[in-house]
Parts: sequence; C-alpha cells; structure tokens
Amino acid sequence: MTFPEVGDNIDIFVLSSRLHKSPLASIFLAEDLFSRQHVVLKIPDSNILNHPLLLYHYQNEDRISRLLDHPGVIRFIHRQKSRQYIIMEHVEGEDLRSRIGKNRILDLREALILMKQLARVVSYLHRQGIVHLDLKPENIICCNNSSIKVIDFGLASCRHLPDLLELDLQNPLGTPWYISPEQLLGERSDPRCDIYTMGMLLYEMLTGRLPWPRTSKKRVARRRLHYDPTPPRYHNDKIPPQIQSIILCAIARHAADRYKDVMDLLHDLNHWQQLPVTEAGSRNKSSSLWRRIFPGKPIRLQRRQPQKTTITYDKPQIIGALIDSPGSDNMLAEVKKEALIRSAEITLVHVIEEEDDSHFRRYGIAVEGEKLMGRLEQAVQLLRRCSIDPSIRLVRGEVVDVLRKLCTDLGAELLVLAESRKKQGMLGTVSVRRHLENNSPCPIVVADNVVFSPATGLAAQQPAQLTAGQVLACDIFLVDLWYEHLHYHTDFIYRRLLNPQQDVDLSENNCLFGRFLAFFEKKDEWLQVTSALVPIHSRFHRLASRMSELCDHDPEGLQDLYTREFLPLSCRLKHELSRVSLFLRTHLDSPPPQVPFLTDNTCPVSKPDLACYGPLLKALNLDQDLCSLVQEKRKRVSGCRSGEGK
Repeated sequence: MTFPEVGDNIDIFVLSSRLHKSPLASIFLAEDLFSRQHVVLKIPDSNILNHPLLLYHYQNEDRISRLLDHPGVIRFIHRQKSRQYIIMEHVEGEDLRSRIGKNRILDLREALILMKQLARVVSYLHRQGIVHLDLKPENIICCNNSSIKVIDFGLASCRHLPDLLELDLQNPLGTPWYISPEQLLGERSDPRCDIYTMGMLLYEMLTGRLPWPRTSKKRVARRRLHYDPTPPRYHNDKIPPQIQSIILCAIARHAADRYKDVMDLLHDLNHWQQLPVTEAGSRNKSSSLWRRIFPGKPIRLQRRQPQKTTITYDKPQIIGALIDSPGSDNMLAEVKKEALIRSAEITLVHVIEEEDDSHFRRYGIAVEGEKLMGRLEQAVQLLRRCSIDPSIRLVRGEVVDVLRKLCTDLGAELLVLAESRKKQGMLGTVSVRRHLENNSPCPIVVADNVVFSPATGLAAQQPAQLTAGQVLACDIFLVDLWYEHLHYHTDFIYRRLLNPQQDVDLSENNCLFGRFLAFFEKKDEWLQVTSALVPIHSRFHRLASRMSELCDHDPEGLQDLYTREFLPLSCRLKHELSRVSLFLRTHLDSPPPQVPFLTDNTCPVSKPDLACYGPLLKALNLDQDLCSLVQEKRKRVSGCRSGEGK
C-alpha cells in the first residue's frame, strides 16, 4: 500500500497540494472531479503498529463527524471510499496559531469575539455529548468572513459511542501544554476539560504565552497537578482584572472550581465589565516562594466507575481475530455471515505482541504495520459492502489474555478465529483456540475454507438437495447480490458523468446478477427462481440504458429516472430475493432462521442516512449529487435568460 502524493487520484478526488504533514496524517487540498469544488483530505499514516493512535484517531473522527452539524464546526463530507481518509470542506482562512504565540497577542476586543464564537461551538458539542479534548490554536480556523471553524475530532470523546481511545491506549491524549490536569490522569468524558483549554487559549491570546512550558515531558506537564498557574497579568498588566478572574476560573486546577458549563463562561465574557474586581483578578505576581515550596493539594481522580471500562451495547457483539493469519479471508466471511444473521456489530482485533523498541525492530514493525493497514482496509471495505462498519482494535499483550478480556468486556456472543498463526501438533505450540477453550467467556468458531459457493454452485444442485448450511450460505449471497447490484448501477452512472466519452458495457451478463442467472438457463427445477428474478434483472438493464443516454445532457431527467424508477426497483428486487430465500428452505424440516435483511419490509434505499456505508452510501451520494447537478443547470439557464433580458 503506497502513500498517495500530489497529483494522485483517490476515488473521485485529485490531490492538488499538500497543506500540512503531522505525525498522525497528511492534509491535502484536493479537487472533487464531480462538483469541481476544492475539498480537504486528511489521510492517516500507516505506521499503526508502532503508533496505534494513528488508526484510532481516524476511526474516532470518522464516527464522531457523522454526529456534527453546526456552522462553527468544519463540515465533513461522507462518501464511499476505497481507503481510509477524512473529507472536509475547504474554507479560506488561517488557523489561530498564525495570529497568536510568542510575542504575538490579540487586543482584548478581538480575543473576546473569538472566545464568544468558540464558546457557542463548544456548547453545541457538549449538548451533543461530545468533548473535543484538543482545542489548541492549530485546531481553530479563523475564516476570511470573521467566523471560526473547529476542526480535528480525532481525540474527542462521545457519550453515544464506545471510547476505544480510553479503553486501549494507556498514555494521556491531547497536546500536553493545553490539556487539563485531570486529562493528564486519563479523564476523557468531563466537559470541564474543554473549559480549561478555552481558558488556556484566552490566556495565550492576551499574553502570547502559556502558564506551563511547551514540553511533552510528563514530569514537567504534571506540575499543574500540584501548582496553580501564574496569573496572566504577570505577563501583561493591561489585562482587566475581571478578564483575569474569568481566565483563572476557567483554568482552575480542580475541575470543581471551574465554570460548571460553557454557557456560564459565555455569560461572563458577555458581561465582564459588570463583574467585581477581586484580589485574585488584580494579582500580577507569580506564586510566592512558600507556595512554590509547599504547593496545594494535588489533583487525584476518583476511582473509575465500572461503566468506564465495561460498556453496554445495544446490539449483539462479534469479535474477529488473527487478522494477520493466512486464513483471515475465511474469518472475515464468517464474521460477516454471523453479523448479518444476528444483526450484530463486529470488532476486528489485532494483538500487538512484540515489545522490542530497538530502531531496527521499529522499522520492521513499521513495514508490518503498512501491510496490516492494507489488510484492515480490505477487511473494512468487504464488510462495508453490506453496510457493516467494524470497529478496529489494536491491543498490546498476549493473544489469549487479550481476546479473553475483550470477549468479557464486550459481552461478545461469538469469537471467530482465523487459522492459528502457529503450527499445531506434538511438537508445535498449543493453538490459541485450545488455550481459549479452557476458560472461554463465549463460543468460539475457527473459520474454515468455504466449500459451497452459491454464485457458481447453486444451479448445479436440485432445490430439494440443499442442506440447511447451504441455504444459509444462499441467504448471505442474496444479501451480497442486492448490495452488489446497487453498487453496479450507481457506479456506472458516476463513471458516465465523470467520463462521458467512456464506453460502459451494460449488457445483462456483465454484472454479478446476470452471470448468476446465466447458470440457470434451461434448468426447469429452478423456474420459480428465474421467473421472479430474470424479468426484474432485464428491467434494471433497460433502465440503465435509458439513464446512460441522459447522463450527457439531461441531469433532471436522469434524477427523475433514478429516484422514480431505479430506487423503487431496488426495493422490488429486495422483496423478490426474500421470496427466493423462502423457496430455498421449503423442503427443509428444520430450516435455519432467515437473515433479517431479507425479512425486513423496509428497503434501505428508502431511508438512507449518514450512518450508512458502502453501496448504500454511494446511492445516497448519487441522489445528492444529481440534485446539485439539476440546481446548477437551472442556475445556468436562469442566468442565460437574465442575460437575454438585458
């Protein structure tokens, strides 16, 4: 897996320039080939075994971004993607860091305007149950229209989502010289952490300095657990005492002494001139020698509550492990099958066993990490094809201990293993499975090679000969078939719109559905299946030819066909596939339960949302993009008519 460079294409984007490179990701300005608008792509590095935070940062931001909708938060764009990256709107402006820092301060009026805007944004986040936890100047964009945009939610916590950063990563997260004392101790859910950082930002805006050294050394950073900060008036005595009181309240060492809510902070910022002048607000000296020798009571977090590490999930949980095993493809097929049967969520686990920190070994791990990143991306894409979004966890430790603990913590219904990475036998190491089975908190399955493939093998069977396992395999294939056909048609429309000169083969045997049906020609025993599916498949391709003709010149007609005929036809196909599933099990005395996707009367394309993935997300994108094309054409027509009128 090669890291993209300027000039490369990623899906429908062309990388125009590199805006920034950080230890976690590279930021590119890119052109959207469909809308011809500029966007920003954030592409994570792939050294995930040396630095698991890279993967967690991306995964966390991708999920939290789907909950955000506020003018003060950067707009995230969600599209089907072939690899991991974040898509954001491009705004003209500069980050707050370019305005403040050593020997660079803002006047009070400008600082208050920025802080009031930030307080409104942070208040919105807290109402959504989100704590940002990294509100540094680099993550606040000052737009050319005088508004602000908050970016980078990779370290944020959300009460609606499991906090995998807290569960799996041991070190404190955040920029050390901005984060609150309790954040240094691992606190990630308290909104007052953001209030502390906002106070630090106002401190820096008005003094050009921070009360704590800019260092990543834990020993230095932990001084704030024991010492109170130097008053900002020590660095700039022009700061009004009331403003200093606001800052000192926001950055109080103990969270209980800070503002209880961001709106309380905003109230004081709006009415600071009416606040009383206090001794603390007037102070312009650093702490006394006595206080430096004998600091106050150190910060200590209360004992963690059980729910901090044990999470109650709404859906059944399935764990897939040994991703780096040669049999990982079988494991992925098995977890997908079980997730579809149980309507379950999937966690894919890679256990990092190597602890050697030598330079040579770290380089080797980096190479292994790139390969693992490629395998993980393939796994994610495979599962997202059926709108399943797996959680990825990279956990250090011994394989058996890690898997046993995860099964317990998640309350997993099933642990699916690929073939062991270690040889078994008289002289071989005892397998992971045998170790786990001695004291397993949930059932364990070792994924085997797939023997029966409905795509090619179903037509060779007699309906009455199918076993329960084969019928279940057919159900999974029918789900795949529906999503694959949705992808086939949305993909060809995009290709025609982006490359009008490109020929697209729309013949009926050029898709998985068509090739599947071709196996049943002249098979009378399968007439009940073909009579239901062949007509609807033929109608799909006639419709595709009509839509293809409209791609060049009539976006409005294309949108009408897509929404009025294609999407309802997709729902009809889902219904017919459900009937096929019922037919396949009529001869069984003890048929397996049907996959919920095939029994649910609700069609996914009728109510897609931002939480969808894969072909379903692409169908949602296409619907939105066609609307944009129609609006753009209407604007052009309206502009031409206005010009003619003049």
